[in-house]
Amino acid sequence: MTRRLYYEDASLRAFQASVVGTRPDGDVSLVLLDATAFYPGGGGQPSDRGTLGGRAVLDVTEEDQGVWHRLDGPLDAGASVSGSLDWGRRFDHMQQHTGQHILSRAFVEVLKADTRSFHMGEDAVTIDVDHPGPDAAALARVEARANDVVWDDGDVVTHVVTMEEAIRFPLRKAPDVEGPVRVGEVGGFDWSACGGTHVKRAGQVGLIAILGTEKYKGGTRVSFVCGRRALERLRAAGSLVRDLCRSFTTGEEDLPRAVGRLREERERLERRLKPLLAESLEREAADLVGAAERGAHGPVVTRHFPDRDPAEVGLLAALVAARGGIALLAAGNDTPRAHFSAPKGTISVGGILADLNRTHGAKGGGRPESAQGAIPADRVEAALRVARAAAMAGNDKGTVEP
Repeated sequence: MTRRLYYEDASLRAFQASVVGTRPDGDVSLVLLDATAFYPGGGGQPSDRGTLGGRAVLDVTEEDQGVWHRLDGPLDAGASVSGSLDWGRRFDHMQQHTGQHILSRAFVEVLKADTRSFHMGEDAVTIDVDHPGPDAAALARVEARANDVVWDDGDVVTHVVTMEEAIRFPLRKAPDVEGPVRVGEVGGFDWSACGGTHVKRAGQVGLIAILGTEKYKGGTRVSFVCGRRALERLRAAGSLVRDLCRSFTTGEEDLPRAVGRLREERERLERRLKPLLAESLEREAADLVGAAERGAHGPVVTRHFPDRDPAEVGLLAALVAARGGIALLAAGNDTPRAHFSAPKGTISVGGILADLNRTHGAKGGGRPESAQGAIPADRVEAALRVARAAAMAGNDKGTVEP
């Protein structure tokens, strides 16, 4: 059994311990200590990183009540070693984790919404709450309540109790453990059964900022950040606003109006350009049909437009078909979009695209007279040659080799 120093003092940054077990694991080594300050991860919180005996700690896991450290090199069994945590990473995790406790309780208090799950990512933290979708005003109330608790700066303490004692606390969720229960209390505001690491006072969380929400499994996934992460987000947002102000040559207070004027101007230009684009596409379709070689069911137009908008090329394909041509067009470069069109009663371009799905890795489908999909960039030219050969021969059931 490993002595858990991170439970005795979560602010411990360095420690001494003895190696009591080692084993190889591929190109790395697994080391078991008699005591450790490295948290092994769990409950949504990632494991710690740092150095141990001069070796980099790549990961930390729990196994049979022992804490194993994955290192980039071996250590000798029985050796006394020094451990040093990546304190920036650990403190960040403590800020986010403690902030999650506070925010989850705020959702209960303000919206009667329980937290179903919690995940701490590298950039943001998420909780899934049992609410169909809080609006901006409701989220603002939750965020304000959570930050009031942070700024009240109450003590964060851990109670190690029996199950019978644990259920006497106003827990957000009943514990699902055997043996002693660790109950984390934040400033007399939240009580949660939790095995993670936390700051000593609520004020060390600094700030809780909700970033956004999305629908998730009948509830809502809430993204947020705390402490230093919130400060970094604020800096990034401030930098973005300053850059926009310089671009629009305006102050922050006038930026919304400047953006609104730009949007209105774009919409006005789009209204003016729409009929011009339609007229241009009509002429282009006529030229393409007029220059196309005639196949079994009419002129066949096969083109790849790597630099054109797929929606625009889709309109062009429909105009080619309206003039009696069979359009086998692709647009875009990274993942070219296929737009196949044909006059009704001639040939099934849906059948041709389905054949390309089987033979050239395309994806998509549609009706006999219209089909859309995607073709791998490295196979688009070959696929269009095969499609053209099929259309020229009037064969929409099987591949015709060019």
